[in-house]
Amino acid sequence: MRSIIYILILLLSFASSAQTGREQRIDSLENALKIASHDTTRVNILSELARSYGGVDSLKCFENGFKAIALSKKTNYLKGMADANINVAGGYLDYFDAENAKKYFVRGNSFADKLIAKDSSAGNMKIWLRGIYNLGVAYGYEGNVEKEIETIARTIPIAQKMGDKMFVANGNTSLAIKYGNISLLERSYEMFTISQKQYEEVGSPEDMIYHSLAFTTTLVEMDSLERMKTVLDIAKENLDKIPNSFYQGPYYGELGLYYGKIGKYKRALDALDKSYDFCEANKTNYYIKLLYQRYAIIYEKMGDFAKAKDYTLKYINFSDTKHTKDDIIGSYFRLANYEAALNNYKSAYNYLKDFSIARDSIREENLDNAMQQLEIQYKTATKEKEILALKNEKSEAALNLEKKKSQTYMLGAVASILALLLFIGYYGYNSKLRSAKKKELKQEAEVAYLKQEQQNKVFSAMIEGQEKERKRLAIDLHDGLGGRLSGISLNLSKLNKDEPKEYPKVQLQKVMKDLDDSLTELRSIARNMMPETLVKFGLQAALKDYCSSMTGSDTKVTLQFYGTEKDINLNQQVTMYRVIQELINNAIKHANASEVLVQYMRDGNKVDITVEDNGTGFNKDKLVYKEGGMGIDNLRTRVAYLKGDLEFHSEANEGTTVNVQITVDAA
Repeated sequence: MRSIIYILILLLSFASSAQTGREQRIDSLENALKIASHDTTRVNILSELARSYGGVDSLKCFENGFKAIALSKKTNYLKGMADANINVAGGYLDYFDAENAKKYFVRGNSFADKLIAKDSSAGNMKIWLRGIYNLGVAYGYEGNVEKEIETIARTIPIAQKMGDKMFVANGNTSLAIKYGNISLLERSYEMFTISQKQYEEVGSPEDMIYHSLAFTTTLVEMDSLERMKTVLDIAKENLDKIPNSFYQGPYYGELGLYYGKIGKYKRALDALDKSYDFCEANKTNYYIKLLYQRYAIIYEKMGDFAKAKDYTLKYINFSDTKHTKDDIIGSYFRLANYEAALNNYKSAYNYLKDFSIARDSIREENLDNAMQQLEIQYKTATKEKEILALKNEKSEAALNLEKKKSQTYMLGAVASILALLLFIGYYGYNSKLRSAKKKELKQEAEVAYLKQEQQNKVFSAMIEGQEKERKRLAIDLHDGLGGRLSGISLNLSKLNKDEPKEYPKVQLQKVMKDLDDSLTELRSIARNMMPETLVKFGLQAALKDYCSSMTGSDTKVTLQFYGTEKDINLNQQVTMYRVIQELINNAIKHANASEVLVQYMRDGNKVDITVEDNGTGFNKDKLVYKEGGMGIDNLRTRVAYLKGDLEFHSEANEGTTVNVQITVDAA
């Protein structure tokens, strides 16, 4: 996908150059050709026309190019033969015909080698550089990226020596793109950084836009989002200098990708909408197809699986029908996930079947190719044997020849039988493998459905626990702190109304005591919501503080802390604190315990928590606390979040022991 985005941006650079003077240049060359009198001048104009028509009008490109080749050959014009062959090769390259492009590049480069051996002037060297550089591009079109990088890299030191800064900037950008295509992202980043400085010195606004949009593709793969936004800002600054630029579509497309990565989905959709409107108005269909994929990804992240499905279908049913097999397989798999998320399990199952069939089709195609290769090898070996037999016919007796023929036939028959048995066995094995895979996919879908149900239950329990916590907090504020503050207000109002002649020391002391009590209760509520001690000093200090606060004349809470909370992230520490807090609270308030023992023991990433009390206990068959407590379901939910297990041991009037075993993640 990364290489496709690079190609789309490259195509737009060609289209953009077309709108910035190509038509005027072609008209000027056509007029010059009409009045040209010398053959060398005509060759130069025809060759330049071939180059100018490249990617715009293939018939005129090749017509002028082949005329230039023929005339330069007739006049033995070495520069014309080099330039014309290279420009014809460029025409083939514009239409992705790498085989013919390589043919004419090699031919043109051979003439260019002879040309610079005689005259290494700047003009001749530029022809040579262009031929070698674009030969590397042709290697890239064939998928030989290593050869492409090696060939392009040859040209850059020579261009630097010549002082051709623009060629060097283009070459470094091309290398950066190629390194990105083969996932050498650090190297790609380095080359993009170098070429950015070079474009800033000699490039046009269009060059800066092209470079920036290509650079963002590497940055998004590196997850370097802050730098990506900086590069997009550079693109926008230069885009504002070119009204109605063809780069507007890709710019907003990349901006939408950036906003999607940082979670600003509304901005992402707004940017994608601008890109889509521009591309649709300018008939840039090859980029609209990419936008459908990005819409689907954004809506998937937003949880709108219906729209994600719609855009994936638009992508896979796009009018150009040019999809790689990997794209098709990936689209079917995503559609299956979307349908499952929408509870359309039948459709999800059907898409999984399509996914399995498409994947098996690729495997069978690879098998067919392998069998065809074996067949070619077999026929080649047979031909070699036949040739050997014909040679031996001249020197050996007829009896020996017949004997060898019989042996050959027998070996061939045995080989054919073995090959047939091997094919039958492989086909049967592959059928069983497909059947087992389909069964596995079905089981995975069922497991996914059960996991979804379990997650729904967990979320319901968490919401219920949150609502109970809010209710408890509201009661504490209304009945406790609210009542105290109302009393303070009444006392102060009474003092104001009575207007005492003497200083009301006793009344003010009562008000001050009520204020102190209110502050104490407010701190208690705040500590229950988020203990400040835990945030500042960690779990051990917070538990010690809480156990001390719960110890009174009628109750003793003892903490035994073995190990450390080091490297346990804050969310996990808070959840452990809440579990222990609730267990202590329930032991005192609901079990009427006078002694509570809390033990925390850690060994590696395993944490054991035990809370024992001497309270009234409860019936193990009814594992739910009294009204007002957290409830066993919510306790289990919090322990499950910690990847732990929760066990209760209790008998009526014999106290309760609660064991929690947790697996923690290092921060």
